[in-house]
Amino acid sequence: MLVARAQLNFVRDLVARFQRDDSMMRPVADYQSQYVAIIALLRSVGHVFEKVDCADTDRRAWSKVQWPAWKRDPIFGDFIEPTRNALLKEFQGGLQLRSEAFGPIAVVADPSVPGGVSHVAGFDAREVRDLMGRPVLPNLHAAMAFWDRCLKEAEAAFGESSAPSH
Repeated sequence: MLVARAQLNFVRDLVARFQRDDSMMRPVADYQSQYVAIIALLRSVGHVFEKVDCADTDRRAWSKVQWPAWKRDPIFGDFIEPTRNALLKEFQGGLQLRSEAFGPIAVVADPSVPGGVSHVAGFDAREVRDLMGRPVLPNLHAAMAFWDRCLKEAEAAFGESSAPSH
């Protein structure tokens, strides 16, 4: 199995946890870190594929032919790449505390964090919006479908089996 496939499966698990509605108030930082991890890992699926799965000459040559088309896909160019860049290179575009995604915010004593308090809230991932006001969940699902399709193409070309899709 491709290493990038294992990574994509991990991203699927993270997204499932992110969108789970369990009606529990949790630290806002937990939701923020899940979101940042998902975005970073969605972009790094391509890096892992290129650097780890395509280490040999034939695979590297195949990858060099495929990458330009993959990068032109709207979900990559309009969501995966710019969202990763905004979050990790500019520290912009994280979850906004004052949004419909978060219920009422409570402040609780938490000696394990700097300052000794945590902000906790209920969370509804269906309400998360990007910087342009677009819902995020459909883009997360489209990004996972995009990478699944790309990796299936690679697996077919490399004679690799893919793990069952979720």
